[in-house]
Formats: sequence, C-alpha cells, structure tokens
Amino acid sequence: MNVEELIAKASKKCEIFSNPLRTFIAAYIAVKQEVTWTELKTSIEKYTGKVNPNTLSFHLGELTNIGYITKINIKGQPRYKITESKLPEIKRLAGVELLQAIKEKF
Repeated sequence: MNVEELIAKASKKCEIFSNPLRTFIAAYIAVKQEVTWTELKTSIEKYTGKVNPNTLSFHLGELTNIGYITKINIKGQPRYKITESKLPEIKRLAGVELLQAIKEKF
C-alpha cells in the first residue's frame, strides 16, 4: 500500500486519527522524532498540496491538548515531538507499515 492508503486505513482505527491530516502529523512526528512547524508544513504539502496554516495549527493543537504531542520552545522556534508515553500507542494505531512508508518517502 502507498502512504495515502495506509493513512486512510489508520484513520479508521481511532477517533483521534479520524482525520487523515492528523494521522499524517502524528505519524510524521513519530518517525522524525522532533520537527519544527515549518518542517512539518513543508512535508504535509508534499503529501497533500497546499495546507492552510490555521488547519495545521488546529490539528497540532488537538494532538497537544490530548497529550500526544509536546511543544518545546527552543530559541523562539517551537519544535514538536511525540510525548514519550504515547509513542507505543501511536505506533499501534498508525501501524508500523505507515511509519515505515513515511520514513522511506520523507
């Protein structure tokens, strides 16, 4: 399966991942370990085309509010990483196949 099909499959598993963009965000950060907002936006745009900055901020906020993502401020440049205790859950929900596909494509 390609990345798009794997994201659709993972998105059906759980309410938090019911939105494919949110699934991509969580899986991408899980693979990269830590990213800036700009790095994340650039990668999303490779996957979906243009993304509204407000949409990205909304989904990051949702993932942060429920404790899946932690925001770290380093020298005025916020970075995002998966909350350590949530990584196994994200791997289970997103699926190893999706994480591997993102690793290879991005």
